[in-house]
Amino acid sequence: MHKLCNALLEYQLDDFANDIAGLSEEEVVDVYSMGLYSINKIKKFVEKHGNYCNFATRPTLLYSTKKDKNIIKEYEFRKKHNFKCELITENNSLPFPVDTGIYCEDGGCEFDPYLFTKQMIDASSNQQNTYENTCVVDLTRINDKWVCTTSYGQTITCKYVIISTGFQWDWLGEDLCERFLTYTIVTNPQPKITWKDNALVQDSSEPYHYMRKLPDDRIIFGGDDESWNINKDNKNCDKKYNKLLDELKEMFVDFKDEIKVDYSFCGAFASTNNNLGVVGKTEKENLLYFFSCGANGIINAMYAVEIIDDIIQGKENKLAHLFSPLRKDL
Repeated sequence: MHKLCNALLEYQLDDFANDIAGLSEEEVVDVYSMGLYSINKIKKFVEKHGNYCNFATRPTLLYSTKKDKNIIKEYEFRKKHNFKCELITENNSLPFPVDTGIYCEDGGCEFDPYLFTKQMIDASSNQQNTYENTCVVDLTRINDKWVCTTSYGQTITCKYVIISTGFQWDWLGEDLCERFLTYTIVTNPQPKITWKDNALVQDSSEPYHYMRKLPDDRIIFGGDDESWNINKDNKNCDKKYNKLLDELKEMFVDFKDEIKVDYSFCGAFASTNNNLGVVGKTEKENLLYFFSCGANGIINAMYAVEIIDDIIQGKENKLAHLFSPLRKDL
């Protein structure tokens, strides 16, 4: 879930550039550039097939309510490598408390993830080969081919198998990376609450919070992530939703009596040490993984499909090693 289900698509990652595990400065620049490339890729898709998913490009705002040296260092990193951004100081016109922040004019986009997924399936030239409610119950390697047996007893014989089952990988016999639970509330329509260009907002607290405005003026606000292993009953979830509501009201004090929760939900997301997905070759021949982990799951996925395509075509891909399921310290 996380930014994926809430559809805050940003080129920045969960960690600051200086804190991303195992990545060199050059690799961080490549990953940020990949994020901008993916945003543009989505934009081109919508321009070609029509905007049926409420797509819009948006600026991004990463901020702290106090002076944050890490944000200043992040700003300096981005300026050094020619990423367009602006340093926000305490003297700003934002309607919620911000002391230090980075505003990126071309930093992100938003859409309805369900409608976008449906639109991609509809636009696919292979849509006749898309089947719902069909479970593969067995994978067997026979004569250099994979034989996939479905729950209906039918078989599919192929050269490559791509396993892409979201965060359900327990059946693989291993935990690919760490899972978390994230919480989200959606308010009643709030047309009076606005901020600079309806930017996608994320704070630098730990755990952090994220926010955007929906087309009908509702605010979607989430965060307060917890370990996947905590108690997931309704009572615990309700406490989290109430906490998020209180935090949102603290941001917009003048409207605190008007802000109500119309919808709330929680779900899983997973993250790796370098904030990227688990995509590419495994130890088994022609068995590929496609797990788009990280808060920027959609951004990662838009590029990761090219990694899979390059593997099948026998081409090199510059970022494949950063996504590799065989990399150290997932």
